[in-house]
Amino acid sequence: MSSPAVTTPPAVAPPRPWKFPTAVTTQTRAGTPVHVFERPGQYVATVRVTVAMPLSAEPRELEGVATIMSRTLDEGTELRSANEFAAALERHGAAYGVDVTSDALHVEISVPVSHLSEAVALLAEAITKPAFNPDDVGRHVTIRLGEIGQERAGAAYRAREAFAAAIFDPSVRRSRPTGGTPETVRGLTPEAVREFYQRNIGPGRAQILFAGDSGGQDVAALIDEAFGSWTAQAEPAPETPEPIFVPGNRIVVVNRPGSVQSQLMIGCPGPDRRDAVWGAAAVASHVVGGTISSRVDRVLREEKGYTYGTRSSFAAPSKGGLFNLGGSVRTDVTGASVEDAVRILLEARDGLTDREVADAKDSLIRTAPLRYEQADSIATQVGSNIAAGVPLDFADTYLAQIAATTADSATGAYREYVGTNGLLIVVVGDEPAITGQLSSLGLGDVTVVE
Repeated sequence: MSSPAVTTPPAVAPPRPWKFPTAVTTQTRAGTPVHVFERPGQYVATVRVTVAMPLSAEPRELEGVATIMSRTLDEGTELRSANEFAAALERHGAAYGVDVTSDALHVEISVPVSHLSEAVALLAEAITKPAFNPDDVGRHVTIRLGEIGQERAGAAYRAREAFAAAIFDPSVRRSRPTGGTPETVRGLTPEAVREFYQRNIGPGRAQILFAGDSGGQDVAALIDEAFGSWTAQAEPAPETPEPIFVPGNRIVVVNRPGSVQSQLMIGCPGPDRRDAVWGAAAVASHVVGGTISSRVDRVLREEKGYTYGTRSSFAAPSKGGLFNLGGSVRTDVTGASVEDAVRILLEARDGLTDREVADAKDSLIRTAPLRYEQADSIATQVGSNIAAGVPLDFADTYLAQIAATTADSATGAYREYVGTNGLLIVVVGDEPAITGQLSSLGLGDVTVVE
């Protein structure tokens, strides 16, 4: 006979209270803030430099220059060639990466803490002493032009591109691709890249983050040694303008001949992180389309088999948030899928249930420690907070907002934005096969984009 001690599972204890890690903040001799997040046991550390750099600072005819500039920081410096720099990274087991967003440039390096000093010096070299050699800039312009063609071959990318172009007024930088268009990228020169760097990258615009187990090293001192003599005089960061949205119910069809699936993106303006309803809106999105058990997936995936899955989210840079629901469906049920999705999105304005909201809160709150378990995830989140102009520990504020959310407040946050000023529907697919399906829905004028 089996022993009860063997067959009876142990009781699950309630989760312990959790808070986002706390930083110790100093600054370099150049005045750049340094935020150290000591994480015992995280022996692969991440150092991230976040530089305030709104994309609206790009000259209209040179859009994409920020992307080319970021990608050529490590392609040769004043001290070593691109190959020598790459060899140095490999020698120290370091992973280097860059990211350009609507509000900032992020440059980071992840490395075993035993090689931290050398890696931080390499990071500083790339950021403070780039060479922008003509051959390297020209190569990355060519690479970027090829990437644009590859990106546009993907239905999901085309949906995002078309959605941005339609939801924002054409004067808004976010209405156009972050990495530029062929017309603007093709003419980028080393001189244009260097000039943009000189105007926008300097110690007064930067903040430096460390997350990991320091192993007893004085991290602030290591960072100061590498970045303390940075003297670049960048212009003050311009204020990111409030975006101008285009309201109303509209359908945009992007023709993708022969496609057997249609890529959907349905959305509208939403809150950003400055809005007190940010956490409640996240709960509402989780209920409506955030998981495999959400309202939309229960119908489109489980009941009708139109899709492998859809997902919704509220997302925002520093200003001007968006709500969207995205996923792919079979071409023959494109119209039915859009009709059902819109119906579910609008019906959610009538109210979310106590049980739905409780389950969503439970999921969002209890998974937070796992989301921020690794050093690089902490650095990424804090860099995003800095770029968005919210406190370093905004994750705590966000989780507190979620914890305080009720069915009424989640419904109120959702109702305030979703469907209030119409819904934009973008469909990428085989235009002759889907336009008739969409036109008959009565969900707005249909525009076709080739």
